[in-house]
Amino acid sequence: MGKRAKLGFTLAEVLITLGVIGIVAAMVLPSVLVQNRERENTAKLKKIYSTMTQAYTRAVAERGTPDFWDLMGENDPTGADNIKQILSPYFTVKPGGISGEVWLNANTRQLNNRPGPNIGAGEGVEYATFAVVDGMSIAFTVEDKDCKGVFGDSKALQNVCATFIVDVNGSKQPNQFGFDIFQFYITKYGLQPYGSQADTTHPFETSCKLESDGYGCAAWVVFRGNLDYRHCTGLEWNGKHKCHGLDDSKYNSDL
Repeated sequence: MGKRAKLGFTLAEVLITLGVIGIVAAMVLPSVLVQNRERENTAKLKKIYSTMTQAYTRAVAERGTPDFWDLMGENDPTGADNIKQILSPYFTVKPGGISGEVWLNANTRQLNNRPGPNIGAGEGVEYATFAVVDGMSIAFTVEDKDCKGVFGDSKALQNVCATFIVDVNGSKQPNQFGFDIFQFYITKYGLQPYGSQADTTHPFETSCKLESDGYGCAAWVVFRGNLDYRHCTGLEWNGKHKCHGLDDSKYNSDL
């Protein structure tokens, strides 16, 4: 009776298989990690938009519209602090997170990786900031004390009072507009995310591209639910809403 053939793999075959798996994992893992962070940032942005809208609604019911909030004047630090004092009580503020030093020396980056504004104390004195317990950092700055700032075509965007900026992961990197930092208009008629279809100052089509500042990305993330503008071109409000496939070359391992 002949010998039975031995079943199993040789050591060389096992090592080759593990090597192939390792190579595939190294290629796929960065994409998976970044996609997970993008989904997390999207969820957080929608949450803060909802929470701030509720805070704004309650504040208006109690105090009137923002033109009665003593905004003082454009970029006035006292006016910004007045907004913070009115809206922050509707949040669970992080212990020590009301000191105004939330973004101290935290220089931001634009979507094109150029330097952005310093939103903390010191250079960014026009901002009033606080942090909430879920890790987000929020900053306010005044646009027009009478809520007559014009930033777009809609009724709301022709009655802008201030801006609020949110870093959805707080002090964690990359502090980049269009990835973890987003902006909203505070208007006489409610909140409006930057980059909406009515926004002519920071329109999505020109202010939310990889080669742009990334200031006009908030509306897309809130209403389209993705950050695909980081991975493909041709996205538009009345057309293509997401990438068909993500370009791995656009991923940044530092994020």
